[in-house]
Amino acid sequence: MEFSHPVSPDLPTDGCARWDEFAGEHQLPAPVRFALDHALVEHLQNIVNHGEATQVVVQFELDPGWVRATVSDDGGEFDPTHAPAVDTSAPLEGRRIGGLGIHMIRKMTDSLSYHRLPGINRLEMSKRLGPA
Repeated sequence: MEFSHPVSPDLPTDGCARWDEFAGEHQLPAPVRFALDHALVEHLQNIVNHGEATQVVVQFELDPGWVRATVSDDGGEFDPTHAPAVDTSAPLEGRRIGGLGIHMIRKMTDSLSYHRLPGINRLEMSKRLGPA
């Protein structure tokens, strides 16, 4: 399944509705649905808030043992796989602002990869459908 959407405040909600439709059609396990839903909404919200993009294309795919959400946008180059890790053990007062969304995406997915194509960011978020 693939869909294209202009960047607007309703992008995360619309993207997750499409994910829910895809996950339901393929009867994906609840933990997989939950994890990719949260990773997807966080990434789409980051695009809305910080990405300076105008258009997003989202693809959902099944491979043997895996499901993948690939998000492509035409915003400025940003590789979330190279963002610094967040020290979640540090006291709140000592933490820098930002980065928790990317931290959550990393924790909710089993595989995360970024590619920069000419003028396009592409983030692939994958989840195993069964035990590792």
